[in-house]
Amino acid sequence: MLWQYSYVDSHRKYELKNQIRIMRKSGKWMVLLDERILELLSEEENEFMSPSDIADNSRIPYSSQHVGRRCKKLAEHGLLKPVARGVYTITNEGTRYLEGEYNAAENGNADVSTSIDTGETHDEA
Repeated sequence: MLWQYSYVDSHRKYELKNQIRIMRKSGKWMVLLDERILELLSEEENEFMSPSDIADNSRIPYSSQHVGRRCKKLAEHGLLKPVARGVYTITNEGTRYLEGEYNAAENGNADVSTSIDTGETHDEA
């Protein structure tokens, strides 16, 4: 169990939050960028985003073209859904994946990736 201090704007104070480490079950087709994209789209204010909007975020050090390729891959595997041309939203499966309740390896792959398999070296940056 991890403890994290977070700043609460409305009360202008710090509060202690109890955090539990979640084990995500990624597929061999996934790269670390995929998780960052899903996390960004899962944030309440980012319900719909284009690859260029995602690439503009400071957590995403990749081009909009590369982000677009990863969004298409995530959509192929059911974790994102295209809502308009070049605009995506996270699916229920994507949210469940982030919560550790969905095995992405079962959607198109037989194997769950290991820490060795999940590097950004699978795709060009």
